Amino acid sequence: MNNKIFKFICSGFGIGYIPIFPGTIASFVILFPVWFFKDNFDKAYLILLILILLFLSERLISKIIKYEENKDPKFIVIDEFIGQASALVFCNQLIIDYLLAFVGFRVLDIFKPFPVNYFDKIKNSFGVLLDDLVAGSIIAIFFLIYYETF
Repeated sequence: MNNKIFKFICSGFGIGYIPIFPGTIASFVILFPVWFFKDNFDKAYLILLILILLFLSERLISKIIKYEENKDPKFIVIDEFIGQASALVFCNQLIIDYLLAFVGFRVLDIFKPFPVNYFDKIKNSFGVLLDDLVAGSIIAIFFLIYYETF
């Protein structure tokens, strides 16, 4: 496989090349496949899928950024797919929950409070992925606590 294919996959099949808000668009687009997946499979399979995608993405991103000056190029949005999917793991299948998870994830991903900013400072393939995974995990934990409490 060549670098063009890697870039196409990591750009969310071209979403990353949209000139405005590619990360937000990628985060929104992934809501629909995750909804379908959660309707048809157990959440353990969603977690497994996220882990597989995380591993494969790390390999592809490391190949893409190896010769790039910018170690976190804007066209790479597969990390948004992973982060947003992580945020949805413990959501109920309710539109309001998905919207809250979407907005919460985007706020954490854009403003990068601690601990998200810690991982954002890592300038390699792990840093590209982990800041979004941490942001998504924070939202997932919020939903888990909310549903266990109320």
